[in-house]
Amino acid sequence: MTRSESQSPQPHRASPPTSIPASTPASTPATTTLVVGSETVLVTRKSIKNMYLRIRPDDGTITVSAPRRTTNAAIRDFVCAHESWIGSTRKRMTQLHRENEVAAFGHETDETLTPRELFRRKWTPERLQAARGYLQARVPEMIKRWGRVLGRTPTSVTYRAMTSRWGSCTPATGRMRLNLELAEMPEALIEYVVVHEMVHLWEPKHGAGFHNRMSAVMPDWRERARTLNSLWRYA
Repeated sequence: MTRSESQSPQPHRASPPTSIPASTPASTPATTTLVVGSETVLVTRKSIKNMYLRIRPDDGTITVSAPRRTTNAAIRDFVCAHESWIGSTRKRMTQLHRENEVAAFGHETDETLTPRELFRRKWTPERLQAARGYLQARVPEMIKRWGRVLGRTPTSVTYRAMTSRWGSCTPATGRMRLNLELAEMPEALIEYVVVHEMVHLWEPKHGAGFHNRMSAVMPDWRERARTLNSLWRYA
């Protein structure tokens, strides 16, 4: 599966196109960095119609997905126009990190950290252990409950520090893998990822069968996905 009631800004229609390098294949996303004020923004240009802005939950980085021919000036204007949303979203994400630290450790690991420093923490052995313990205390019960609904359960579940997915499932073996970053997400979003991966035991692809089965067992799954993706959508 590709990586708080927070909604991202509404899609922005791109400005008139400029030329793009002939060396960039039309089907390959082009990722660059762009300095906007004091921020370094990660920009991915690809074949889409609108611009989208997100905040990565792991480090607070601003990311923008934009149509291929969008100018740097248009992207800067787009980021600046959502300065207030960026600040409020980072604040909510910081609070969520702290609340989940209290749930996992019984206290905040370092109350002196600034929001930026909090986002950029590394996976220390203590943090890995706490995140894994937090998920292990909740996920098995979710699997048991949803297994009765779906009729299948994974053969094993592992928890990893992933960089590109919230979770994954191998239908042939029944093995499920979950991102440790989920320990810092609301339980409703953890549950969504768990159910998403369990549905893959029936439907390996994200086709109509997958969508229909998700809608049948979790009618609000799209809303949960939007909430998760408003924080960050893994590519």
